[in-house]
Amino acid sequence: MDIMAHSLWSLVLLPGPPSIAKVAFGIAPDVAVFATSLTVQAVKGKMQPRFKTRGEMMEWYNKKENRWVINLYKWTHSLLIWSIILIPIFVYYHFYLNQTPWFLLAAPLHILMDIPTHTNNSFPVQFLTPLSTFKVNGMHWSKPLVFIGNYVLIIIVIYFRVFVLKK
Repeated sequence: MDIMAHSLWSLVLLPGPPSIAKVAFGIAPDVAVFATSLTVQAVKGKMQPRFKTRGEMMEWYNKKENRWVINLYKWTHSLLIWSIILIPIFVYYHFYLNQTPWFLLAAPLHILMDIPTHTNNSFPVQFLTPLSTFKVNGMHWSKPLVFIGNYVLIIIVIYFRVFVLKK
């Protein structure tokens, strides 16, 4: 799923008012990978190529010198890893600060939405890393049916929250 959709879903599905924290955690699994990749390329004095096709993109990431990006993606899209990171923070907020930090759930939400919207050929989501390499061969988020359907659903949920729930 694209960054904008992850941001919007985090804002509309998680309880509470809109916040930068929801957006930040909602895009964190992707930003951690691709911002790091772009930074590494910049430090090397190189530009990441502009890809004409998804196959060309994956061919570039599968090169030996770029394979680390795909490996990092597996870790940043692991529900197990995010659970290890977020559960102690959630417990601290909830029990010591008497707050429910809903924004923390934006990262797992991101991963759950990526599972059915990625294919085995384009950054498959191995959400049980490091315990398993299991992945779902979904329908890619860039397919018109999925892409348009996703934004139609976002608009419906926004309408429901604003005009029906008035939240």
